[in-house]
Amino acid sequence: MLQESQIVLEPLYHLKNDFHSGLQQVDNIIFDNISASEPLIKSIAATLISAGGKRLRPLLCLVSSQLAGAVVQNSFYLAAAVELIHVATLLHDDVIDESCLRRGKQTANLCWGNKPSILVGDFLFARAFELMVKSGNIKFLDILACASSKISEGEVTQLRCINSLDLSIEEYLKIIEYKTSTLFAASCQLGALSGGANDETAHSLHEFGKYFGLMYQIMDDILDYTDETRGKLVGDDFREGKVTFPVLLAYQADADKDFWHNAFDRSKANNEDKFGDALQRLHDFDAFKQSAAVAKLYAQEAQKALQPFHSPTADMLHLLVESFLGKFAL
Repeated sequence: MLQESQIVLEPLYHLKNDFHSGLQQVDNIIFDNISASEPLIKSIAATLISAGGKRLRPLLCLVSSQLAGAVVQNSFYLAAAVELIHVATLLHDDVIDESCLRRGKQTANLCWGNKPSILVGDFLFARAFELMVKSGNIKFLDILACASSKISEGEVTQLRCINSLDLSIEEYLKIIEYKTSTLFAASCQLGALSGGANDETAHSLHEFGKYFGLMYQIMDDILDYTDETRGKLVGDDFREGKVTFPVLLAYQADADKDFWHNAFDRSKANNEDKFGDALQRLHDFDAFKQSAAVAKLYAQEAQKALQPFHSPTADMLHLLVESFLGKFAL
């Protein structure tokens, strides 16, 4: 019998199985491009990449290529470039957040230190753009360059707003659109264009990736407090002082603003003792359910963007969206 986590991710399992050989080609390109004369680069990069992860972004790139017409060599290059950028941002994020666990293992910054992690992240960014050049298409390069710029802007804005409970819902949604959704949207758009899509088809898949990414991040905000199976410590966002979507909703509804200001005051030696109270308040004010309801609205927009596509692969994308929503029952 399937475990609950397997049931939830069944569409992802099927898609990865359908695109198994393509994802293997992407992995081969990635590992070819992390080899370097400096052994520390390969050690850090290979450790994080080999740790697994869902490979969602390269998968969506290949899926979009197929929906647009065909998966070609450029599709593999673009999918690999997208994943290298994603891994680079993870290395930088873990340094900024002072994280200890990533995909169930110790983070690179904990094992090797902050400086090597940042520099290897920079190396992976550079390798990604070398792959983009191999595609021979300036439009591809422009899309990924713009996406990388937005990701960096989102990271800086989030850093500026760390611990800021005065952040508006609109400001928060802009941060996650830049920081998370942008790369999903670029993955789908690049895949579509490499597969021979016209601008209208590429835009539809870009919109799917954008709304999928927004849904994905809000669900991730919820699961950080509720899911013990993600390979990260429950409550990491709270400990790192990240004001996420459920927290903003609870803070706005709670008359006791001082509790939240004290909980997210990084000058305090330790806020671990406040985590249980924060979790209870998040439940009391229905912050998780309200967050999931917003994620559902984005999921509906993602599925609306798929309306022009009629195939078993498109059907599986619809199910994929529903499966991520299913991680938290409305």
